[in-house]
Amino acid sequence: MRCLIVDDEPLAHKVIRNYCEGLPHVEIVGSAHSAIEAMNFLNAQSVDLLFLDINMPKIQGLDFLKTLTNPPLVIVTTAYQEFALESYEQRVIDYLLKPFSLERFLKAINRANDQKKLIEGQARPVSAPAQQAASANSQPETLFVKGDKKVHQVRVSDILYLESYGSYVKIQLEGEMIITLERLANYESRLAEQGFIRIHKSYLIPVNKIEVIEGNELSIAGQRLPIGAVYRHNVNELFK
Repeated sequence: MRCLIVDDEPLAHKVIRNYCEGLPHVEIVGSAHSAIEAMNFLNAQSVDLLFLDINMPKIQGLDFLKTLTNPPLVIVTTAYQEFALESYEQRVIDYLLKPFSLERFLKAINRANDQKKLIEGQARPVSAPAQQAASANSQPETLFVKGDKKVHQVRVSDILYLESYGSYVKIQLEGEMIITLERLANYESRLAEQGFIRIHKSYLIPVNKIEVIEGNELSIAGQRLPIGAVYRHNVNELFK
């Protein structure tokens, strides 16, 4: 992944560069200390991932992000936790609170890498037989979801998992994420007949997207999700 650091603090640049050393799939291709510098850089060349600070001079990080018509993947790096919800509404990959550990940083990098693979997979051309099969089938079930001041029509087959954030639900799709003001229990009842099961108080997942079940975790699109003790019976039913 080609990465650009956007932060007005030189120490933040140093920390991120040090954390990226030895990661063969990560390359820091540039540094910007303001949104204007970042804009000039992105006009000259493209990147896969931004490490983006929020509190910067003249233009705040999230305001800068809103100006990008085709933004790269974004990991927010900030000392301010109160912007987390707004950040996720703009579909950032992760939100790192300074000072963050190497372990936490690597977790965010892995999420970004997984998301990049999903996007690249979607960009691959579909073969003619696959196109014919798709057209032969009926349109998949869809949901209308309100998020980011818009109403999105979401194909159920594109949902990787749903994650609860209190009164909000994050819907992780193949290539994007939507946060909506909703209760996870509402989606549990709506999606039960579509092959979704509750595996944790915070997670609702489609059975057909499970890759591996190991101990108290399972994997979907490379993302490890916990299996709660209360909901373990839902997973056990899959073995019968």
